[in-house]
Amino acid sequence: MKFTKLLLSVAGATALTLALAGCGSSSSSSGNGKTTVQFLSTKTENASTYKELIKEFEKKNPKIDVEFSSPTNAATLLKTDLTKGTFPDVVGIGGDATFVAMQDAKVFKDLSKESYVKTVDPTYQKMITSLYSGKGLYAVPYATNASGIIYNKSLFKKAGITKIPTTWDELMADAKTLKSKGITPFGVAFKDSWTTLSPWNQIVGNVIPDSWIKTRLNNKSTFAATHKAALNQWLEPLKYAQKDYMGTSYNDINRDFANGKVAMIINGNYEIPEITKLNKDIDADMFMFPVTNSASDNHVVSGIDVAFGIYNKTKVSSAANKLVAFLMQKSSAEKYTQEQFSFSAIDGVKQTSKLVAGISPEIEKVNVKNYPDHYYPSAFDMSKPLTQSALNASKGMSASQNVKQTLQNIDNTFNTANVKNK
Repeated sequence: MKFTKLLLSVAGATALTLALAGCGSSSSSSGNGKTTVQFLSTKTENASTYKELIKEFEKKNPKIDVEFSSPTNAATLLKTDLTKGTFPDVVGIGGDATFVAMQDAKVFKDLSKESYVKTVDPTYQKMITSLYSGKGLYAVPYATNASGIIYNKSLFKKAGITKIPTTWDELMADAKTLKSKGITPFGVAFKDSWTTLSPWNQIVGNVIPDSWIKTRLNNKSTFAATHKAALNQWLEPLKYAQKDYMGTSYNDINRDFANGKVAMIINGNYEIPEITKLNKDIDADMFMFPVTNSASDNHVVSGIDVAFGIYNKTKVSSAANKLVAFLMQKSSAEKYTQEQFSFSAIDGVKQTSKLVAGISPEIEKVNVKNYPDHYYPSAFDMSKPLTQSALNASKGMSASQNVKQTLQNIDNTFNTANVKNK
């Protein structure tokens, strides 16, 4: 899975709100005595798992048919469906800009009183509720992801590194050691600009207070005043990357990692299946990105990959809720977690792969923080100024000039996108 922000404009969100006045679910009870539930997933990759789970659900609930879809243009389609009055009864959606736009339009019903919510860890519930104002839980968290450092265990052993770094200084020392042994420490794929966000989110998520974004949205602070150290830190691993990190794509770096050419990739668990497609026997694992020099203060940046929302104007509320309740069952969540190589927001559901054994304990004890860019305005694309900053570094611009210029660029583009608070 590539970590992307699906963007809906504020004007689009306003249009959604207006559309709600005359819209209702297109699902209903059919002439054969069965109730049809429309279920849409905003992710295409999880379709096969959902289809298997739907078969199990329909077998246990013979009077309910589920019509499933996972379009590639889900964000646009949801907007269109609202306008046409054909909005799906159940939506599997990420905790991202698309959900925020839907929530601004007051699309989903409050699920906070449903019994299955009790199985969801409160930290992940908060990740959803922090995306909007007011009370209620308008999407129930289901699947999560984890950012960190994917590393080649064999290359670490070859370099004589026997202990996983737990502080920033230890990480940089290991990078120096790997480089001295002729091993490229970090594989960087900044040809695909979205990959710039993983190290940024992990650094900022650990060193900038969660409350800061509210002050920025209210124009009472700036990135230039608060993010200088974070950006300097973001630039540091580039000194230990392959030479052509601006010309290397996501697919390129996966191939290089699978072939043992780079020791580490700063990204998420979702990248590992792409690597194992190329080398099923890769001796790899993940560990928490040690952003600070206080090991106990470091957190995994983790987000809501899938949450379930029920349309608040559905005509088949009971059947829709039955489907969500079934998907939220432990056995269903375990199937999804293993097949989709994800983590789970549901208590007691664990990812058992050895390829994430180093980071799984942190997820299980919920030592997590949300992605900072989930709180940025939907029209603001942080990857653009970050990509320019990396390009500046590749061309030899001094760190001080680069940081100053980049933070000014970030503030300017953020201000343009921050239309709600002008």
